[in-house]
Order: sequence, then C-alpha cells, then structure tokens
Amino acid sequence: MEGIVKAFSGVRALDGVDFDVRAGEVHALIGENGAGKSTLMNVLAGRFGDYRGRIVFDGREVRITHPRQALDMGIAVIYQELSVLENFTVAENIMLGRERVGRWSRRIDRRFLRDEARKIIDRLQFDLDVDEPVAEMSTARQCLVEIASAVGRNVRVLVFDEPTAALGSEDVDKLFAVIGELKDRGLGIVYISHRLAELPRIADRVSVLRDSRMVGTRQMAGCKISDLTSMMLGHDLSEVFPAKTNTPGEVVLEVRGLTRPGVFEDISFDLRAGEILGIAGLVGSGRTEIARAIFGAINASGTVKFKGKSLPRRAPHRSLAAGIGMVPEGRKTFGNITARTVRENITVSILKRLAGPMAFASPRRITDSADGMICCMEIDPPVGEMSIENLSGGNQQKVIVGRWLAAEPEVLIFDEPTQGIDVGTKKQMYKIISSLAAAGRAIILISSELIEITELADRILVIRNGRLTGERPGGQIEEDQLFELCLGKTEFE
Repeated sequence: MEGIVKAFSGVRALDGVDFDVRAGEVHALIGENGAGKSTLMNVLAGRFGDYRGRIVFDGREVRITHPRQALDMGIAVIYQELSVLENFTVAENIMLGRERVGRWSRRIDRRFLRDEARKIIDRLQFDLDVDEPVAEMSTARQCLVEIASAVGRNVRVLVFDEPTAALGSEDVDKLFAVIGELKDRGLGIVYISHRLAELPRIADRVSVLRDSRMVGTRQMAGCKISDLTSMMLGHDLSEVFPAKTNTPGEVVLEVRGLTRPGVFEDISFDLRAGEILGIAGLVGSGRTEIARAIFGAINASGTVKFKGKSLPRRAPHRSLAAGIGMVPEGRKTFGNITARTVRENITVSILKRLAGPMAFASPRRITDSADGMICCMEIDPPVGEMSIENLSGGNQQKVIVGRWLAAEPEVLIFDEPTQGIDVGTKKQMYKIISSLAAAGRAIILISSELIEITELADRILVIRNGRLTGERPGGQIEEDQLFELCLGKTEFE
C-alpha cells in the first residue's frame, strides 16, 4: 500500500500512508484511537473504494473497491466484533457462500458442507465439531471458526483487528499458537492491537500510525514498549503521566477472602488513603468482577471493611452512602443513564444532598451543581440539557467521572477509565486520578493499558484465573514484564 489517502466529509482519516506485509510474517499495526488503523485495513479489505494511492498485491497493481473482490484475491479481515452467524453451525459458517446444491433437488448438499468443513478444520488442527451451533461457543472458539472460514477461501493476507480484546489468558495463548501456525504456512498476518505488551510474543515488525500518518516501522526484536508508546503519542511519557505527589497513609479498605465460585477465589488485600492500587490481569481474569463485588454490584462471600467497619450487605447504594464510588467498565452498558441529560447523569449520585426540606431535589441546586462539574471536567459542549448520547465517547466518560467526583467518595474504583477515549482526555483522566490520591482519596485502578498501571500505581496486584498471584511495587516494573506476570509466563520472585 503506497500513499493511501482516505477522507470522510473532507477530513483525512489517512494521509499518504505506506504499509506492506510479507508472506510468512506478523506485521503489527498500532496507534491511538482514531489514528487510522482500522480505516487502512478497511481500504485493503475493499470496504472503501474511494481511496487514493496504490495497492500492489503479489507484484501486481490492483484497485480494490469491493469486499468480495478482496476475498477472491485472498485478503480477509477478522474484526473485533466477529461476523459469525450464531444461528448456524460451525460447518455452515465455514462454508458460507461456497455451498453446493443437489443436481435434482436444488437443496444444499449437507454432506459436502460437513466434509469440506472437516477437511479445513483437520488441516488447521482445530478442536471444532462441524455440527456444533456457533451460539453455544465461547468468543475464542467463534474466532477459530472465522479463521477456518478465511483459510478455507485460500486467504493470502489475514488481518486481525483487536483479536484479544475479549479473550482470557488461556484463549490468548491458543490464538497466538494459531497465528504462529498460519505464519509458518506462509500467510501474511496483520495484527492490530492496543495491548503493546503482546507484541514481543507475536510480531516480527511493528508500524505506528499517528494522526492519520505513518510514523515509522521497526523490527520488533529489541524494540522497547516505551519507545513504541512515545511514537504513538508523539512525545515522551513524562508529558502524559503526572509526577507523583501522593503519600499513602492509613488503611481505609480491608478485603478478606472475597470469593465468587467459578469467577474469583480468596482475594485479600488492603487499600490505604492516598494510595493508587493497580489491579492488573487479562480480560476474563476476574479483575472487574472483584471490583464489582467490592462495590456491591454482584454478590460474593468474604468480608469488606471500610475504616474498620464491616460492610455485611454490600450494594451500590450502601457503598455510596459509606463513601465508596465506582467508575464502571463499559460506559454505554453500566455508566450512562441513556435518554437522560448530561445534568441528570452528573447529579444522580448526589440527589439526596441536593434535596430540600421536603425531600425534593431543588432544580436550582441541581443546575448549579451540574454546571459547576461540567466546567470542572471541561465537558464539550458545556450544555447540561443535552442528552448524554449526543456527546463524544471521551466527553461521556468525563460525565461519568464527574458524577463520582461530585459524590466525594473516600474510595474510588476506576475500571477501564480511558477505554475508547483520545489522548487529550486520557491525560486529563491521569491528572484527575493523581490529584485525587494526592488529596488523600484511596484509588483502585483497573486497566487493560498496562502502562497506565505501571506509571500511576503505587502498588500492583496481579490477578490470573480468578486468583491473586502476587504483588509488585509501582514504578519498578516494565509493561512487558507485567504482561508476562499476567500471562503466568514468569513468576513472582
């Protein structure tokens, strides 16, 4: 791909981008949200036919204008949101579009469908049953079905767009093994991921996009994660993460033997005032469920004490009343109150405080409190009457954080606080988290961006397969080392 340009409504999403992938290699493509990674691959996959620039495939210049054309050439993309048909079986998904009908009946030849699908599965050595309904399969196994479908089309270039976003540690290992096998078969693999710590395990080369332009390409061997992060951001990490000014004090939260069978078991730790405690783990490790159990959003046995007092019947409203708040993962699912205004979303946590003598919340107090937080959080546009759904993702996240800042909790849990937001908003979140700790608030920080854990946390707990496997001091571990601990590839000293 040479000099690729793609614009949306006059705004360039790709600005003269060069990119190549070789047979038998894994070429990682990284960059911040909005950098143009997915757009570049969508051009290659034929989803945008109005691009400018050249595409040379197998030594011949081509112009790809339709997804079917790309598939016929041998180019396939496996997106984060899988395109498998859940109401179909494994065989029906693998052979979709390549069915054969009977000579006289004109019905689909089921035997042919199953036999051909089984040949592909056997060639890849996948543990799949051709008759299994896809709806009953895990996300990781559904991903294998989509890979099998692509390989069955004699794919030459296979693109993985954030493939590990919804996978646990065991499934990540299996996926990497599959990618290694495909690479050995001579496929060119493009691997898009925001988890930079994965790259040393899987990538041969890595290219960095920033602000719609290609910054550079590096050999993965010997390339530091911190260097790639600086390339992505355009400046040194010291300009992104604020200097530490907090000093951990007395224990304010004690967790002992927290257990939810099949999810996590025997989780115990202390949290101090003015401390940022990082909880690291892969998706599916149980880290989010532990946080939700502490907050009372899900049930779990064990004890949680706040300032020495036990919280026996944990529930979100009781946690809020005690002084514990939580910015949840997935703002659209758990954070936003949809079809409500920005002002209503911000003040929902403090309605009792804003209530007058008759227990009715004063409209003036609601407006003043919300508008003050809108200004403090720099929410754009600063319109309290606007529906929260009309804000950008970053500004929606500011509203949710502002809601909990207004409640003034002494313990605040941040679960994926920077997911899906731009660099500028990330910097603001880092500043908020650091300033809260400096003011004496106790913080629990959960993030898939392990560099946020290593740079912000005073202590780091590692969760793997629902168990607390160890603890490391913050500031004394690199991102790739922490990732290895999360995978269980290295052990605590």
